[in-house]
Amino acid sequence: MCTQVQIDGILCSTPRQLAARLGAERLGAERLLEWVDHHGEMDWCLCVIDVPRTLERSALKWAREGVSETFVVER
Repeated sequence: MCTQVQIDGILCSTPRQLAARLGAERLGAERLLEWVDHHGEMDWCLCVIDVPRTLERSALKWAREGVSETFVVER
């Protein structure tokens, strides 16, 4: 299963969705995301993003949901 991020009850499955939830559309989404592969491919799955590092850079508290690939942002 691919990586997902849940923010305010909304699941993000692509770099574009995650960037939008993090408010990066105004700032240039690519700069906010920590890429590990296929840099700039905004509509691929989140497997191309280092999600924990991206969330830490955004100063968000988060937890991994069990052993899954779902990260839940705590507000």
